[in-house]
Amino acid sequence: MHILSASELSVAHVRGLPEGAEPVCEVVSNGQATGQKVPGAVLEAAAQWQSFTLLFTTDDIPFEEHLHIHLLDAQLQLLDSATVGGMYSTGSFSLLESADPDTLRFRFIGDTDWSVQVLPEPGFRVPLLSEPTGVSRPLGFSRHFIVRGQPQPERT
Repeated sequence: MHILSASELSVAHVRGLPEGAEPVCEVVSNGQATGQKVPGAVLEAAAQWQSFTLLFTTDDIPFEEHLHIHLLDAQLQLLDSATVGGMYSTGSFSLLESADPDTLRFRFIGDTDWSVQVLPEPGFRVPLLSEPTGVSRPLGFSRHFIVRGQPQPERT
């Protein structure tokens, strides 16, 4: 996977949302606003594999951080999303080395090394059963990427 620089792809925080609304950002490609909005406030990383772009955004809320994973197609249209995190979970995002060209590895919550494998075509998934603990997705029977990880309970 090719990691994209901030000049290639970034996000701009969407202002004027109702109070208490989840943060939203707009994808910016090569300095141009795209009109594509995704959940999150801070771009942690962006990567490209084949014609797909993978975005990792966080909400920038201490002590209740969520990592949003978004997969965009060649026209930067949203194909799939997943969220890693939960109430009262804290996390700090960092990229890890990955040997597989279709996979990006990272560390976030649960003292866990996570990975996201982008699929060349949508694959079948069983809602509520196909994801590791701490991962949520919109209801549906297909996915364009697989999230893997085995988070450990947070110590108090």
